[in-house]
Amino acid sequence: MEPKRLGLSDEDLQQIVNDHLSARGNNDQSYRVERGLLEPFSPCPEGFLADHYALKVTVASNGRTEEIGFFVKCLPTDNPVLKSYLEEIGSFRKESSVLQRLVGSIQRYCPWRTVAPRVLFSKGEKILIMNNLKSVGYSVIKRESGLLEVTFVQQALETLACLHAGSIVLEEKHGKRLPELFPNVLNENAWVQTPTSTRVKDVANVIKLYTELVKICDHWHGARKQTILGQLAPLIRKIYPFVEPSREFRNCLNHGDLWCNNIMFKCDEQGQPTGCALVDYQLSRYVPPAYDINLLLYLTTSRKLRDEHMASLLDHYYKCFSETLERNQLKASDFYTREAFLRSCEHYRLAGLIHSTMISGEVTLPSRFLEEIFGDLQTTASFMPDKKVWVCVKAFQADECYRKHLIELLDELFEYI
Repeated sequence: MEPKRLGLSDEDLQQIVNDHLSARGNNDQSYRVERGLLEPFSPCPEGFLADHYALKVTVASNGRTEEIGFFVKCLPTDNPVLKSYLEEIGSFRKESSVLQRLVGSIQRYCPWRTVAPRVLFSKGEKILIMNNLKSVGYSVIKRESGLLEVTFVQQALETLACLHAGSIVLEEKHGKRLPELFPNVLNENAWVQTPTSTRVKDVANVIKLYTELVKICDHWHGARKQTILGQLAPLIRKIYPFVEPSREFRNCLNHGDLWCNNIMFKCDEQGQPTGCALVDYQLSRYVPPAYDINLLLYLTTSRKLRDEHMASLLDHYYKCFSETLERNQLKASDFYTREAFLRSCEHYRLAGLIHSTMISGEVTLPSRFLEEIFGDLQTTASFMPDKKVWVCVKAFQADECYRKHLIELLDELFEYI
């Protein structure tokens, strides 16, 4: 596919290559762009909230040619209903601003770790061109269950610690909080209560989904099942105060969407992770680190792993958080003593449970049911439209791994009932 189909001109390609080569330390301008080609980034969709392409640009210099690869993210071109939804929730606009204005600045305070792809080019809040992390060894770790082993979780926590601590360093350097430095960029766009927002209907449908699952599942019985059904809706809606900036704990930039497809790892020859980068900053927010930490743990680990390793994982995060601040001549205890940090993690445990439960119905769907969703424009038109509810119910009845994972999450969530 020609790049011009997405509105990328020859001049745009030239600028993209210039920025890429400059970042590599190559300022030689004696090359020419011979051609550009767009291809689907992978055979299967990489995410729910954008189209993804690989941009391959062939450049010639001194009689030699080189193909340079980039990652392209853009508003959907073939699904106007989804495009309208994404424009309504402002996800693409938010990611563009967060990556270019916030993360680009934060990365300077933790240069030893790649926390996100680097934006090389953007156009009209509709298209982002980034360096291709796959080309430098990063990949999404595919597991049938969607869950990760301890070593991978540790790497993800190290990246989160750099992101969180780096945003605090940025605030301290400028003497202002992020909402002052970047007005409106981190306004909540995932869990909003504006009556006219599609997201309100999405949450109602999440409640409908789990109500149906509790009804048809014999894991809960009698009076306990009735109690759960009576309190399920208000429990889910407790998410709303959690996404507001805290008045008790120090806030920072949170990624906000930490399911496995948004976490990329670099591994050694033995398959062990040596680095981690986060992608898809479309639902970022300004809350304490504990929100992201709990969200990551509940989205990517089993209850058995959490029971066995929670304390050591939180220690590992706090150590990395402290080291990042210390490298920038700040003390972690000025923002979070270990006691305050652990208290915040306990406070946001419910937030992580609710949020991960709300999106796990979708993001852990078995591949055959994902294919059904992506094959229907209506089921991709928002986060949880009516049709998707019934796809998830069908998957719950048909797939044992999916069913066990959701029941495990719900069991832990229902401890609050």
